[in-house]
Amino acid sequence: MVRYFDVTRAIIHMSALGLLATLSACAPYLPRYSPANEAFETGFYENIETPRLALLEYRLARYFAWKERPYEVVCASEEKPSVINGKTERAPLAPDVELALIKRFPGLSPLTRCKEQGNDVVAVDTGVPSAIFDVNEFTCEAPDNCVGWGGYYANGQHGWSYYRLKFERGEWRIKPEDLGIVVT
Repeated sequence: MVRYFDVTRAIIHMSALGLLATLSACAPYLPRYSPANEAFETGFYENIETPRLALLEYRLARYFAWKERPYEVVCASEEKPSVINGKTERAPLAPDVELALIKRFPGLSPLTRCKEQGNDVVAVDTGVPSAIFDVNEFTCEAPDNCVGWGGYYANGQHGWSYYRLKFERGEWRIKPEDLGIVVT
């Protein structure tokens, strides 16, 4: 025999879960891609000093979550201003950062494996079309509020999107930033 108290409690619990699911669907932030079971955590999301790396990790996680990936070889870089001409250039990530990302994403290769040939990016060892992920024009309006482009460059095309990052409740939260561009 089912007691009235247990049934009422179950209904309240299910209603609360439904309400939470509805509210989370309306959240303006993009869902964070969690590492697979027993995968390496980088800690970039939880560190207020690494917003650029949190965005790079988000874009890489999004790419590696796809079932069919257009590029067999994927590298990551960081943007550095050139001392010679002031333009930005791709540079390798710091070794500890690159290692942390490769541990999280075993399909990621060091930047030295990807080479730009004109408008194309290819794998140095196999010559197959490749992609380089990076973050561009990244600025922080305050220590906990940043914007920038995150994505990839491959074969004359790019897959960058503009994002806003806010550090809330102990982690970077990422959402697309509307640039107000109207195409006519």
